[in-house]
Amino acid sequence: MEKEEETREILLPNWQGSGSHGITIDQTDDGVFVKQVLQNSPAAKMGVVKEGDQIVGATIYFDNLQSGEVTQLLNSMGHHTVGLRLQRKGDRSPLPGQSWSQDVFAATPEVVL
Repeated sequence: MEKEEETREILLPNWQGSGSHGITIDQTDDGVFVKQVLQNSPAAKMGVVKEGDQIVGATIYFDNLQSGEVTQLLNSMGHHTVGLRLQRKGDRSPLPGQSWSQDVFAATPEVVL
């Protein structure tokens, strides 16, 4: 029986590019892969990112983006597959990365998808 591939999602706060967490990525015709995990880096200390892991997607939380950045980001996605996590106005549960004290429904410009 074939071993099922493990897919996991990790949270990397304060993302400023892969180097900010100690990983180097490489894109080939076969996909995007973790090329290197630097010793003693935040990614190495988490222990869940390994060299050779394929990066199959990324979730970007909007809680710390500046005005206009979300619109710019969504407009730049082109023909790629995009999954949106939606929340209804009556649901005040915080999303990952948010605390209960944040106003999760600040006024934002409308985005036409």
